[in-house]
Amino acid sequence: MDQHKISAASFSSFVLFFFCISLSSQTIRAEHTWQEAFKALGIAWNPDGTLNRSIDIPMVDPTPYADTKPAPIALSQDIYLSPNSKAYIRLYIPVNPPKNRKLPLIIYLHGGDFVLFSVSTVIFHNFCNDIASQFPAVVASVEFRLAPENRLPAAYDDALNAIFWPRTRPWGSAAVIPGWSTLISPGFSCWAAAPAAT
Repeated sequence: MDQHKISAASFSSFVLFFFCISLSSQTIRAEHTWQEAFKALGIAWNPDGTLNRSIDIPMVDPTPYADTKPAPIALSQDIYLSPNSKAYIRLYIPVNPPKNRKLPLIIYLHGGDFVLFSVSTVIFHNFCNDIASQFPAVVASVEFRLAPENRLPAAYDDALNAIFWPRTRPWGSAAVIPGWSTLISPGFSCWAAAPAAT
């Protein structure tokens, strides 16, 4: 008797599920054009194929020196991933890193779904400053190429190059950065968190 009730309940659930899917398949049609999507994102498509982004987002330069005003909580510097690449990382270190201790390296990918924003966007810059200072950690925030100007997988390639970047350690003038003990890769909307030991 109980088996009959369970199977009847399962059948009812299946019918309800099938009914909902059949109704939704009629409404899953794109009613909007790509022009409307670009307009909502503040992107203007030009006839020559270039784009203009009209969203006014506050941007910040890196802070490579501790003697700037106001006093920074972390130092930051932009380092290109390769000589021919437009992608770079903004590297953050605490102003006073702990002595005789390796810091974790956090490779961070900013939000914006590979379409919007930058490492220079105030909210992401301040977030990385706070993490570097409070954790403390070395933070490598990745400036990847944005779509639609750069077709996917360009942003993915830049992200992977940044993940492999610690192997090469092209410090440039940032040679004072301590070594690290752990590699952590968090992100906002464009990347899943994936900690890994190095």
